[in-house]
Amino acid sequence: MCTRRKLLKVGATINEFASSMEIMINGVKEREDSCKNQLIELCVTSDISKNRLDKFLASEITELSRSKIQTLILGGGVQVNSRTIITPDYHVKCGDRVLLKNEAVTEKPDLTPDDSIKFSVLYEDEDLLIIDKPPGITVHPGAGNYSHTLVNGLIHHCGESLSSGSDKCRPGIVHRIDKDTSGILVVAKNDFSHAELAKQFAVHSIKRKYICFCYGVLQPLCGKIETFIARDRNNRLKMAVTQDGRNAITFYKTLETFSTFASKVECELKTGRTHQIRVHMSHCKCSLIGDSLYKAKNYAIPKEIVDYINNFSRQALHAYFLEFLHPRSKKSLHFESNLPDDLQLLEKAMTKIQH
Repeated sequence: MCTRRKLLKVGATINEFASSMEIMINGVKEREDSCKNQLIELCVTSDISKNRLDKFLASEITELSRSKIQTLILGGGVQVNSRTIITPDYHVKCGDRVLLKNEAVTEKPDLTPDDSIKFSVLYEDEDLLIIDKPPGITVHPGAGNYSHTLVNGLIHHCGESLSSGSDKCRPGIVHRIDKDTSGILVVAKNDFSHAELAKQFAVHSIKRKYICFCYGVLQPLCGKIETFIARDRNNRLKMAVTQDGRNAITFYKTLETFSTFASKVECELKTGRTHQIRVHMSHCKCSLIGDSLYKAKNYAIPKEIVDYINNFSRQALHAYFLEFLHPRSKKSLHFESNLPDDLQLLEKAMTKIQH
């Protein structure tokens, strides 16, 4: 595939493309050292109609990571044929003209230490840190959350003893859980441990188990959910089960049922897609209690508890189990976390109703 690429300083007009430097990208021409403060125009000159927009841009603009490109797309920084596209899985086709503006996210993340970010330390050594994150804390800076994140708390706790990783805005972060999900996270304190842990996540050898409380009762009570998951085409804040997304596998086991109106379920992730458990439970018509984003329908709840359940303040999801090989010693480590107080109270309330 041959793609025509042009670079402009931010503020240049489209008409100025004609007089700007033009680069033919065939894998042999010199790459620019940086794409900061630039407009980049790409003209698709061969038929790649099945390519996702984010994959196409990542293959042509190697200076930017795919996650950065996805952020730019979601932030409205990419146009196809003069139309802003905010879905990374949009399919480009031959003849499309793609314009990327690399300043869609202009606010810089705040990486100052913050001692107000509280978390429990389950284990710590020179290579890693195991923490129990409370709900309500965003893991790392991003769109809409540039400060007061878990990263700020980690910097306060560890100082400079955190891995640089693949993103300078996410020191120490090897994996993440949602803001309103509580539970266990492993943090890398140096680049060696980060790389070794990342390898384990890549081959899905790390065991991650969650406890969730969902509406209804799954049938069968134990099983495997396997689908494809991608960004929802109608709501960029959501993920959805699709025909052509990324493979997602969740093993589940019902631990307790509360009559027929709710269940306590253990979920083990084989893959780690964004919102995976929340999407899979909603797909099975058993949305997580408190998860307004993915609530699939209105459920029949006993009147004594209907307001409490339907107004629960966050998705009832807790990452309670993590098992992996220590990056240096290669010894197996596993950690467990008790349900936080809000989920314990939810469980007690539902148990009381069914008896």
